[in-house]
Amino acid sequence: MSELTKEQIAMLELRNAAYHEAGHRIICRRFGGDGDILIWKNESGNPDEQAWRGQFRTRVCPQQMHDAAKRAGFPAVDLPDNWRALIGMAGLVAEEILRDGIDDAELVADSISATILLGYASATDLMTMGITNIDDFELSCEDVEPALRYLKEEWPLVQEYAEYHITEAMAAEASIAVV
Repeated sequence: MSELTKEQIAMLELRNAAYHEAGHRIICRRFGGDGDILIWKNESGNPDEQAWRGQFRTRVCPQQMHDAAKRAGFPAVDLPDNWRALIGMAGLVAEEILRDGIDDAELVADSISATILLGYASATDLMTMGITNIDDFELSCEDVEPALRYLKEEWPLVQEYAEYHITEAMAAEASIAVV
């Protein structure tokens, strides 16, 4: 088996970052919110860090939209109690779908738990999921199943968002290289 080149690894990391952030956006939109996906090249120079970084910035909070609709007299579907946690885990779930096409919530929960225990989940994702101590948390298939189902239902849109941001990030990187 041949080893991947530095450029191939960077492309995989870009792809993971874009799909991860697209996962957050899809679940946020599912609950009436929205936000912006940002993807950028990591310029730290640290070879132990990912080559690409990403962030989902909430612009419209689902709870605020829900409350505003209720106040205005519009019908609003109640948000699940764990809507924040679902948005927080959505990026990790999207990466699992991308990597293996998994649709088994137990396997996804196990893989995400391992990712968290190994310290590979971002502080923002952990905070949004309500995880304050990575040595003492539980993530069950019941916790993961709704996010997995929502993302599988909307996978073509996840792909559209992610591929758009991959193209934009590569174009931005190419324009910087030319300067």
